[in-house]
Formats: sequence, C-alpha cells, structure tokens
Amino acid sequence: MLFTAEVIELSEPQRVASGTVRSVYTFPGQPELLIKVFHTPENRSPRKPLKRFAWKLFPTMKFRSMLNELNCEFLATLRLDKEIRHLPISRMMGIVQTNRGPGVVVERIAGPDGELALQIGRVLRDRKIDETLLSALNSFVKRMFDLHIVARDINGSNIVYGTRDGTMGCFLVDGYGERNLIPLRSMSARLNARSLEKQFAVFAQRAGLLWDPVQRSFSIPE
Repeated sequence: MLFTAEVIELSEPQRVASGTVRSVYTFPGQPELLIKVFHTPENRSPRKPLKRFAWKLFPTMKFRSMLNELNCEFLATLRLDKEIRHLPISRMMGIVQTNRGPGVVVERIAGPDGELALQIGRVLRDRKIDETLLSALNSFVKRMFDLHIVARDINGSNIVYGTRDGTMGCFLVDGYGERNLIPLRSMSARLNARSLEKQFAVFAQRAGLLWDPVQRSFSIPE
C-alpha cells in the first residue's frame, strides 16, 4: 500500500526547494506528489530562551507550523465538500517519516509543460499580465475569502500559477495556517478578512496591480 508504513528515502538531488523551516522534495515513484520535510528541531533550535523552554515543556510545539497547515487545509477541504478542485491551496495527503525527518505529503502543482508551476512573482516579471492571468488571480482571491483561509504570508513566492484538473489557476503553496497560539483569525472571519485585505494590497503594490478593497479584486493599471 502507498507509503503506509515506509520510511521514505530522500536524497539531495530530489530537493526542489529549501527554506529556514523546511525543504521540499520530489516523492520517489510518485510524480504527482511532493514531500515537505520540516527541519529537525535540533537543526532549528530557537535562539530565544523562552521558546526553548516552551519546546521542552510542550514537544509538539516544534511542529506547530506543520500541524497548523494540516488543520487549515483540512477545514477548507470540509467546507468545499465535493468541489475540492476549487481549493486555493495545495492539497495535503498526510504525514510520513523520511530519512531526513517527518514530512507532509503534498500535491505537486505543475505548469503546462509538466515542470513545477512557476511562482506568480516570476510569472508577473516574465510576461505582461493579461485577462486570463488576472481572472485566475481574482478567482484565487475570491476563494481565499470565501473559504476563510488563514494566510500568514501572501507574496509572489508562495503563490504559484499552474494546473489542477486540467485548468490553469493560482494556488497558495506555503505561508498558510494560524501563526498565533490563540487562533483569533480562525475564530473570526472579520479579523481574517482584514488580514487578507492588507496582504493582497501589499501584493498588488509589489506586482504593479491595483487592489480594490470593496470588490476584493485586482485590476490592471491603465
């Protein structure tokens, strides 16, 4: 059965992205999946004494980011029911153990050429935005608000432009899930919407777009 009780062997050539908290690898033998491997706690021990103490008292806090992402995706999936293809974030398929530490199996968003989908920041730099891309961005925005997605970091690197179910769209692949211990944004749609509006306004400014806070949509400057 697919990776039920296996320890997945990963090697450096399989790594496709890396950050301070995790690295992303291709899933051996599963071309439609990736594995987000969270760096071991020993390799990212917090500098703040209070945080080190909290990690000692509550070991699961070391993986709070992983758990929050899983929870965010799980709740959004339940809200969509049978319309799962409209999920604006990458699907998460569960936790696996690898030779490089615990990881989460995630959907691989591909571009039309079959390669990894490009970050939207790069897409906007490489081509002039047209109505097709603008429509995809605005559909993404609408779903983020409608599904009450808690996003921590909406930027040109965390959003990709790729395909799902044969249709091009925009997807948030990182930077979602609650950040705070008290999940205020998860509990309040108003607070979350306010945060999303601020983040999309900053994104628009950096991308050379206009943001309409009333319509909650982007437009192309004349």
